[in-house]
Amino acid sequence: MTLAIHKQSRLVIALVLSSWVCFLGGSESGGAQTRRNIKVVLETRQSGAGNRAGAQGSGSIVVRRGTVYPSGRIAAGNQQTTVERSSGIFTLVLDGSESLLTVASRVPQSDAAYYYNYALGLGYIERRIVFEDVGTSLRVGATILSDGQIRLRLTPRISYFSIDRPGAIDFTEAATDLIVPNGEAVAVGGSSSKLHEITRQILGYQSRSSTDESNFTVTAIVQ
Repeated sequence: MTLAIHKQSRLVIALVLSSWVCFLGGSESGGAQTRRNIKVVLETRQSGAGNRAGAQGSGSIVVRRGTVYPSGRIAAGNQQTTVERSSGIFTLVLDGSESLLTVASRVPQSDAAYYYNYALGLGYIERRIVFEDVGTSLRVGATILSDGQIRLRLTPRISYFSIDRPGAIDFTEAATDLIVPNGEAVAVGGSSSKLHEITRQILGYQSRSSTDESNFTVTAIVQ
């Protein structure tokens, strides 16, 4: 009789443990969600129009038997040209995480001096550090929101080599936050989504005056 009770207790315990395992396994498989990739495209477009107009006169004088016969004509021309240039880079970001987008592996010395002065002025480096080679990149963070839009965060970053040591600097105070619709190109440069000066420098994006126009767009696509 005692043996039967022990067997029954073991059976009950086994059933309880089996139920808990099934419950935990079912909840884990049902609650797991696949994180999606987000393709972030940064594109610059520049267009310039040129207009060239001119007039040129020509003439001659013919003398025949003491009589002067002048002749002449004026030729005018108008030439208009339009040049468009576009360039773009992209990166893939896992939803809720970040990706490093390399813009330039090595910049000219004039640009390196600009980044050095900026980093020195904000206390990122000491004066004794001298930049030899500088590369630029953007740290791109992307998160899918509940309404289907995408929150982006662009943080400018430089990496450098020096005699003392190599290093990298994230200019967090210059980060740009954007909320963009899925798959739609959004122009950056307005009052609500203005790029920081250091980010514009890294991307080589500058405002143009007169007849030249330049724009910068960001497109985020959930894949």
